[in-house]
Amino acid sequence: TGSTYSYGVNYADVWLIRTDEAGDTLWTKTYGTNGVDEGRSVQQTSDGGFIITGDVFVQGKGLQVWLIKTNPSGDTLWTKNYGGPGTGFDKGHCVQQTNDGGYIIAGEVEVNQIDLLLIKTDSDGNYLWSKNYGGTGFDKGYSVQQTTDGGYIVTGYTGSFGAGYNDVWLLKTDAA
Repeated sequence: TGSTYSYGVNYADVWLIRTDEAGDTLWTKTYGTNGVDEGRSVQQTSDGGFIITGDVFVQGKGLQVWLIKTNPSGDTLWTKNYGGPGTGFDKGHCVQQTNDGGYIIAGEVEVNQIDLLLIKTDSDGNYLWSKNYGGTGFDKGYSVQQTTDGGYIVTGYTGSFGAGYNDVWLLKTDAA
């Protein structure tokens, strides 16, 4: 997944390309709105479909985290966006299906600064919880995995902790 300015609805749309084992294109799909939409992470789900995260521009709300669920052919089953009420700058960088069939998203959220963001949803993309982690600098999450104890391990970078600007950050959480 990624973004395209060449195909789709408008300015920039999420682009999903399915290939065979030789890298030959089987099909492509675009998902978009009238704003700038970006795909940043895709995973195949247990039902053979795909889950995509990135960001979507929502009028009056700014950039929000976007979650797109497709069937195995790439047809949209549902989309959800998550973000605050202001004109924020929220992005999803990584999505994984969790043991309960839901999804965990790592990314970034703009509050007064940029914080690492975790969002947990159920299998239909319904919001369950979110947590922000960080300090006074820019802190972002780029990869997340569920751990054997049901918690999560996140990697990204921090401008708030460590030796200086943009240190690698490894964060371990519990299931909540």
